Formats: sequence, structure tokens, C-alpha cells
Amino acid sequence: MNVRDRSNNNAKKEDRKIGRSEVCQILDMMPHKAPSPGDRNYNVVTGLVKRRMQPFSPNGTEKIIHARLVCMQRFHGKFQGETWEPRIGDLVYVTWIYENTGLVIGIVPTNEQEPVCRPAATRENPDYIFKRCKFKMPGKIGNMEDYVVFPNPEHPDCFHWFHKTRDSVYVWDCPHGHADPSCKLCDKPDFIKSGTYWKYLSDEYDGEDDKPRRVKFHHHCGSLVILDDDGVIHIENRVAEDPRAHITLYPDASVVIRSSDDDVGNQHGAHIYLAGDHGSESGKIIVENDETQAQAVFDTDGSIELKHSSTSIKISSTGAIILTSPTEINLNTPAVYVNGVQLEVP
Repeated sequence: MNVRDRSNNNAKKEDRKIGRSEVCQILDMMPHKAPSPGDRNYNVVTGLVKRRMQPFSPNGTEKIIHARLVCMQRFHGKFQGETWEPRIGDLVYVTWIYENTGLVIGIVPTNEQEPVCRPAATRENPDYIFKRCKFKMPGKIGNMEDYVVFPNPEHPDCFHWFHKTRDSVYVWDCPHGHADPSCKLCDKPDFIKSGTYWKYLSDEYDGEDDKPRRVKFHHHCGSLVILDDDGVIHIENRVAEDPRAHITLYPDASVVIRSSDDDVGNQHGAHIYLAGDHGSESGKIIVENDETQAQAVFDTDGSIELKHSSTSIKISSTGAIILTSPTEINLNTPAVYVNGVQLEVP
């Protein structure tokens, strides 16, 4: 064969790769770290061909490795975009777009790397999950070239969209996913009860822990921020899920501030009630110690009253000072005036 025919024959062999697809396992990856021309590793990877024709050597030890495979990007622009490349050990589809350019177009699930479970998903309601975990290097067995030992993921960050109700949960360092890496029990938003998470609940929410159209932020210590569809806003701090103080804003513009948890019968802490301008008690302010029942009331008519048990001192809207007590009040005079204002004794 002359030089021309040999060149044509080699070109035809290379051309046969165009349009062909292969399954490869990733052996290495080169992220883009600096601007070119200093760094031309545009998130390329090295792949070991996994499924191929009869090996070249009789003993079957021949291996085919493709270097500098290009990875298809979901979103990309100059110095911007969503960077993506498979990780070491992943099984990928590679298609050849030129005789020397292979394009990684996706990742293939395997028995060693099965997908995350979606226990509530059906044909009619295909839930969406984006779960990411810190990469841990896979292992090999013996002299095998393939990676076959994959550790379980830990401390996942996960976004779960429930198709049936359109509810969304975004949880950071999910303790449930850490305890059970398969996530086989995560079938509804109510399943996520701990950790740091956001919940966006739709009008179709059918759970028991929350309300439709609620937005809820929960910190891993237990502190809460809740926004409800009727205008209620609730902010509460907790320590190890133990409730402490909270602030609640109501639709009538009233505000309640409590230095204790929200149990109705508790006898500790203090609270302030500010009446909103959309109710019958607009402008009223109550400051109370929950344990002693000591109370200060700034009423809507301009009067001010200090109370302790059955004893009170009130400055009425007319300026009169009124004393109330279950015990005798001895003033030693039928009338007492303070700066020209009569002190009345009932």
C-alpha cells in the first residue's frame, strides 16, 4: 500500500468514529482554573472505554483510554454558566462529533451507583430531586482498572420538588439523608423535620404540620421564621429545639412579643401586646410579666394603668389618679390634690 492509500485508509478509520457512541468510566478530570492561554483545560475528562468489541490482545487485557473528552454544559457563557463535569468513577455516554473530539453527554446509573430514591414518585407525578454531596474518592479491587467501590454519600444538600402538590423543600446538611443515604422515606414535605431547611408550600399542600401557601425557614438549632398566606408572620428562637422567645405579627397589624415559649398556660417570661390599627383596640399597649401578672396598660382612650394582682394605679384620660386595692387606703384627709388634680379613692 502506497503512502496516499495508507493515508486515505487511516482517514476512513478515523471517520468511522464520527457519530459513534461509547460508554466510558471517568478516570480523571481537569477543571478550568485560570484564563487561557495559560489554562486550556475547559473542564475536560479522561475516560476508560467500558463496553467494546473483542479485546485486541488474546488475554483480554487491552484497554482503550480517551483523553481530553469535552463535557456538554447545561448553561454556558464567557466566564459564566453552570459548570458541570462527571466525577471520577462515574459511567458516562460519549458521542464522537469529530474524528478526534468525543463529547460527554450524560451520566449512566449503575448497580454500584444507583439513583436517589423518590418514594412518592409515579408515572403521573414524577418528583424532581437535586441532591449533592461532598465527593469521596471511589476504590478499585485488585488489579482491576475499573472503580467498583463507592462510599455512601454524607451530609447532603438537597432540593426536593413534590410534583403532586408542587411543594418544595431545600435542606442543607440534611440529617435524614445523612442517616439514610437512599432517602427511601422522603415521601412528603412533612418528613423533613430537622436540620436547616426552607419549605415553600403550595395551595395544594395536604400535610399536617403546616398550612397551604406557607413559607417556612427552620434553622438546625430549631429557630423558626414562618410566613402565612393570611398575613401572619412568626419569628421564634430555639436552642436544641427548646422554644425561647418569639414575635408574632397578625393580620390586624397587632404584634405580640413574648420572652418565653408559646404555651398558653406557661407562668414564666413576659410579653408585650401592641394592638393594630385594624382592630377595635387600635393603639392599645399591654406589658405584662407572665409569672407575677404585673401589668402596664396603655389604653386607647389615653389612660395608663399599672396593675399587680388586685392592686392598681390608673391615670384616667381626664387626668384623675385612681387607686384600687383590696386593703384599706388611709389618706388621713377627705381629698388629696396633686398639682391641682384630685386623687380619688373609691
